Amino acid sequence: MPKAFSDEEKAHIHANLLVQGRRLFGLHGLRKTNVEDLTRAVGISKGAFYLFYDSKESLFFDILERFEAEYQAQMLAGLTEQAIPARDRLANVLRQAATLWRSHPLFAQFGSDDMAYLTRKLSPAQIEANQNSDVAFAAQFITTARAAGLPISADAQLLTGLLRALVLLNLHEDEIGTAMFDAVMAVLAEQIAAYLLKGTTP
Repeated sequence: MPKAFSDEEKAHIHANLLVQGRRLFGLHGLRKTNVEDLTRAVGISKGAFYLFYDSKESLFFDILERFEAEYQAQMLAGLTEQAIPARDRLANVLRQAATLWRSHPLFAQFGSDDMAYLTRKLSPAQIEANQNSDVAFAAQFITTARAAGLPISADAQLLTGLLRALVLLNLHEDEIGTAMFDAVMAVLAEQIAAYLLKGTTP
């Protein structure tokens, strides 16, 4: 039976699991990293791990959601950069949102097969909560954009789908072609920005 931890010890272990999880998942990938790797890095027993997460996939998903919160905050901040013309500003935000995924160490070994694997391992409640969170963010994005002079015409559901499409394209870089991937993403970001701001001047 795992030892009882004080609240301070729990907070320290949890923070360390997040740090070591990011490192190990980035180095070895989701499927090749096991619970023993994580507990060894943190210095706890396997039983103690399950006091915090019910699986390594749940830990990965928690790290993923925290990353999403960080890049979403950056996206909202980019919408208010008034020195840039409206359509360029929105295209920049969309392009940066897509490339942030690729640049984060957590996703160095993460591909389309891993996304399918993760989805199978998560509970329906976790998946639904994440989807609802995405729609809520899209609604916030639209409100922030309109307040910043970007009259987005789409609703939250459509914007959610467009953002997911951009981000998930990162899982198919090899099929698209690494040499041209950034250029493809730039064109898509510009086209989506133009669609979202249709009827307005560039």
